[in-house]
Amino acid sequence: MKRILSVGLLLAAAAALVLMAQRQVTGPEAIASAGNAAGFEGSVDGDHGPAVGVLFDPALEGGVPELMLFPRPGTGHPVPVWVRAYVLDEDDRPVTRAEQVLTVEDTLRYVLPVEERREFVGVAVLPDRDSGNPWFEFRALYLGGAPVLEYDAAGVTVPPDDFQEYWDEARERLADIPVNPRIEKVQDFESETGRLYRVTLQSWNKIDIVGWYVVPVDADPLDPAESAQRYPAIQIMPGWGAEQPPMDRTADGYITFSLNPRSHGPSKAYFETPVAHHLWNIDRPEEYYYRAAYMDGVRGLDFLSDRPEVDPQRIAVEGGSQGGAFALALAGLDPRVAAAVANVPYISNIPDYIRLSTGGSGASFLERIKDPETGEAAARSLAYIDVANLAYSISAPTQIIVGVQDRVTPPLNGVVAYNRIPEGVPAELLRETTAGHEITPFMRQSNRRWYETHLK
Repeated sequence: MKRILSVGLLLAAAAALVLMAQRQVTGPEAIASAGNAAGFEGSVDGDHGPAVGVLFDPALEGGVPELMLFPRPGTGHPVPVWVRAYVLDEDDRPVTRAEQVLTVEDTLRYVLPVEERREFVGVAVLPDRDSGNPWFEFRALYLGGAPVLEYDAAGVTVPPDDFQEYWDEARERLADIPVNPRIEKVQDFESETGRLYRVTLQSWNKIDIVGWYVVPVDADPLDPAESAQRYPAIQIMPGWGAEQPPMDRTADGYITFSLNPRSHGPSKAYFETPVAHHLWNIDRPEEYYYRAAYMDGVRGLDFLSDRPEVDPQRIAVEGGSQGGAFALALAGLDPRVAAAVANVPYISNIPDYIRLSTGGSGASFLERIKDPETGEAAARSLAYIDVANLAYSISAPTQIIVGVQDRVTPPLNGVVAYNRIPEGVPAELLRETTAGHEITPFMRQSNRRWYETHLK
């Protein structure tokens, strides 16, 4: 059964958002800080960051997007800020709809001006009118007041006509390449319950990739006859450009395989993209980076499903940000996945995502799509690897968690992917009201609960 839950971990933030929802007034309105929202710092940028904090409500449940501003603790005086509300025009350029200076001395509510139609609206909070660097900038998809939680991007995010053939051919190319696993024990790893091994696999285009394999002490990958039983396994994928380090969950009864696709972590020793990896071969759909990298993820599942210490019926995929996209992609591409967990997922619902994000790589994708020479090919590459398009094929129990304050991978990324998971597949969408682009303790706890239900 699919379900959507909203979680605000701080009572102050929850109370403030209740206050925000009481009335709909275009423009700013001071409200009593009964929830003491000023005690919650939202997305501040460290000790030398802005003197105000914010919470943004993208109106996922319907209504009009709103911004709440409050002075940071210790400010000690009213803070003047410049607020600029805008809409994206047909060329995706921001067109100012309203702007004014606001004095923030208590909790202040600003309702974005909208027109009753589908549009991308945004709001920027700046130290002064002429500043080119906003303290905060949020965008939302407005659907004329309708609930965005029901939005599935039909007619917007569309798989290419040969979508299935594209991925079938990729799987066939990968299957022709032997896995050739090389397993080496890491001697200086210390754990009461687990042992660490470095695993090197041959993957797409015969390029090697590296993963960190942590198994219970009674299992020995170098001597399979010593393995006492088969364990559930979790393949963990990395965030954008990051190394996925070893994760030891043997105390909870899980094998973990922290896989680094090409151009990430130790796999860079075998292949590193000459440009930012998300743009590598973007104008060549057949050889685009994420096609190869998704196949690296499938290669990891090849390894796990063939291991005598792993129960091949209990293999999960997990990740945050880019890793969350990998988790959803692999769940859509490979029926061997028994459960999936995606936190703040990246590259989902790309046509909307690249217009909603105000941080990360959305702007570079948009620039490539608008290139008169290569834009059509780039858009096609992105449509093939868009995890919202792959979500139609997910059959494994899937948990998606989004941060409502996320400006890098906006919450709509997860909403659309969730809405495309077929009916009857156990799926859960959680919204953490106060979280930005991060993996929070609440997310980790929720992931663990999902595994207890669907992997153990």
